[in-house]
Amino acid sequence: MRAPAQDGGPPLLRVEGVRKHFALTKGILLTRTLGHIKAVDDVSFEIRAGETLGLVGESGCGKTTTSRIILNLEEPTEGRVLLDGEPIHGLKGRALNAYRAKVQAVFQDPWSSLNPRMKVGRTIAESLIVNASGDRAWGNRARIDERVRELLLQVGLRPEQAQQYPHEFSGGQRQRVALAAALASRPKLIVLDEPVSALDVSIRAQMMNLLKDIQAQDDVAYLLVAHDLATVRYMADHTVVMYLGKIIEQAPTAALFEDVRHPYTKALFSAVLVAWPGRQKEEIELKGEVPSPLNPPSGCRFHTRCPWVMPRCSQREPALREVSPGHFVACHLFDNA
Repeated sequence: MRAPAQDGGPPLLRVEGVRKHFALTKGILLTRTLGHIKAVDDVSFEIRAGETLGLVGESGCGKTTTSRIILNLEEPTEGRVLLDGEPIHGLKGRALNAYRAKVQAVFQDPWSSLNPRMKVGRTIAESLIVNASGDRAWGNRARIDERVRELLLQVGLRPEQAQQYPHEFSGGQRQRVALAAALASRPKLIVLDEPVSALDVSIRAQMMNLLKDIQAQDDVAYLLVAHDLATVRYMADHTVVMYLGKIIEQAPTAALFEDVRHPYTKALFSAVLVAWPGRQKEEIELKGEVPSPLNPPSGCRFHTRCPWVMPRCSQREPALREVSPGHFVACHLFDNA
């Protein structure tokens, strides 16, 4: 069972039954296929305009591959992704360029998206220049410079800083520049891949507040890929938890943090440091290593590490079922819920 659409109108982005399997090859010409790495396996969710969806899980759970599929950097093996009801894969030429303008990304390390030899004003203007053919107004240099100044002010920087190079900024300022560059094309969706994890704690709070302010102003949607559960709790309206390529729990963020259901999510949450030193909590220790996505376990993929494993867990894959309004869990503990 897949989670139904949340209330509030049609989704901006719809991910339907997406799978991504990478072939593992061998030989001089790499023509012999040994198997397939199941990076993403039947993932479905929706994001609405002005909302934030948090995507969490351990390293290797499929978060990055899912975001790359949404950014149209990877073709899914099965399933489809739709933006405003239109499939995104298979787009070419102007249609693909238009999609690139609508869906942008901000990465953990701003150095990966900033040219060290280019002034930041030019970096921010790149999107406007690339899309100038679709809007003659952006062919005007004065209009572009004005838009760059607007963007710098929007992200909390000074217009004159457009003439500086990336190395002249602090880490937090570089992340603001990367955000300004992403906003230049007025996107409908921004993929935030660990956007604050490399920043100091005080700067993180400023960046998260900035992202929320921009969302309120522009009605932009976010896909937040993060390890930091505190960031997800503060930023996300809905949260999806992944394990070994599959969604194992999803719910409105407030409901999830108040009532965690899946054993893996409980273990994930129990590993978070308590904000109050005098308060104690029980930490759930998971035994063993995460299985290989090349040969995932039969039945429930978490059963090899689950503290509450039952015989049926290794025999039958649990369905994603609704255990309370809007709260979905894939676990045999809730078969009779």
